[in-house]
Amino acid sequence: MTMLKPQSSPYTVPSWVKWGGGILAGLVLLSLIFFIWMYTQINQDRTAGHEQAAAFAVQKTNLTAVDQVETYNGETEVFVVKGEGSDGEASLVFINEAVDTVLTDVNQAEVLSEEQLISRWSSNCPDCRFKDVSYGYEEEQPVYELVYTDEQGRYVLDYFTLSGDSFDQRFAFRQNN
Repeated sequence: MTMLKPQSSPYTVPSWVKWGGGILAGLVLLSLIFFIWMYTQINQDRTAGHEQAAAFAVQKTNLTAVDQVETYNGETEVFVVKGEGSDGEASLVFINEAVDTVLTDVNQAEVLSEEQLISRWSSNCPDCRFKDVSYGYEEEQPVYELVYTDEQGRYVLDYFTLSGDSFDQRFAFRQNN
């Protein structure tokens, strides 16, 4: 009787492919865990103090509901709390939480809307590229911070009062090519 030679399976994979695939899958998994961890840490830093600022605004002003909290990092860190007051009007509250102070409380009906500000600005600077607009607090008053790239390619931070008037601060940063 002759012995049959066992044949190899067509699905046999060399061991180096198995090890390589396992190591690659492990590295991808570790990278994914690292990026998720980094995202949560960065987001926690970005939103640090928002809950306390919202509670402080409700406690110290006529706000009854908070819609949004933003952080402005100027000379000092200022929290901008958007919400609705007990009278039903939308309000902006600027808080310096470091010294537990409400800097100002502004009725949003008295404020130029962001869309109107952008429209005014774009008519004065047609070759500029708009980036962002946010609330800020400079020289003891609430302002808009408008970010754009001007016709010379500079990155510009321009400030306007909440009524839309030009403010005496502008920072332009030249881009290195």
